[in-house]
Amino acid sequence: MDSTLVYLKRTLLGEKLEFSLLDFGLKFIAAILVLMIGILLIKLVMSVATSALKRTVQDPTVRRYVSSAARILLWVILILVLLGVFGIETTSLVTVLGAAGLAIGLALQGSLSNFAAGFMLLMFRPFKAGDEVEVSGVTGTVIEIGIFSTIIDMPDNVRAFVPNSTIFSGVIRNRSVHEYVRIELTVTVGEDVEITRAQQLIQRLFITNDQILEIPRPDVQVEQGDSSGVKLAIHCYARLRDAVAVRTSLIKQIREQLRAEEIKVLKG
Repeated sequence: MDSTLVYLKRTLLGEKLEFSLLDFGLKFIAAILVLMIGILLIKLVMSVATSALKRTVQDPTVRRYVSSAARILLWVILILVLLGVFGIETTSLVTVLGAAGLAIGLALQGSLSNFAAGFMLLMFRPFKAGDEVEVSGVTGTVIEIGIFSTIIDMPDNVRAFVPNSTIFSGVIRNRSVHEYVRIELTVTVGEDVEITRAQQLIQRLFITNDQILEIPRPDVQVEQGDSSGVKLAIHCYARLRDAVAVRTSLIKQIREQLRAEEIKVLKG
């Protein structure tokens, strides 16, 4: 009797093991097929989405942002389908992942705020790649608006990675919105100088410099005057691409012109 029971248990266990291995093998083969089909579908969907984004969205940064988010979402869906093929209950798994996501979110509040700020920057578009901006104390050319930070190349050839949250919560100065910018200079001359004559000499430099715009009109105003000298505020306008060259050349020309006319330059 005992030997019969042992034989039956071994037979049943063997059949159960064989059935489990066969079931797992079938599920594994099905998972491989689903994975291959899923990868092909993801490539197809991303190809169609990329083509559609190129036609509808001009900004390459926005295209990369949307494309990355879509790819991540598609892979998450594929992984959930694969887990379902193996018989794993995805509902409870989603609940666990949601709880884990909440905990991770609380631990990474700064990163999430940068992500949200990056999305808002792409939505409201206060600047784009290639613009000359001043944000969070950093001035330079925008290279890319990333998921967590914005890449800016500064004039001294140093690359800065500025967190998106500090950009979106602060003042954004975009110098590329308008075609021209104002150049502001100051020069201090002696108190005994004939101010009108000094102003006229500087005005002549505006006329001879082709890079200085006629409209809006440039001007030279007396900012303040005391026993230490008279400060002249000089305002003129130039195209953005010429602004640096105009500033550099104008400072030199003003000093040379005033000194050539024997006007004492104290500072500027």
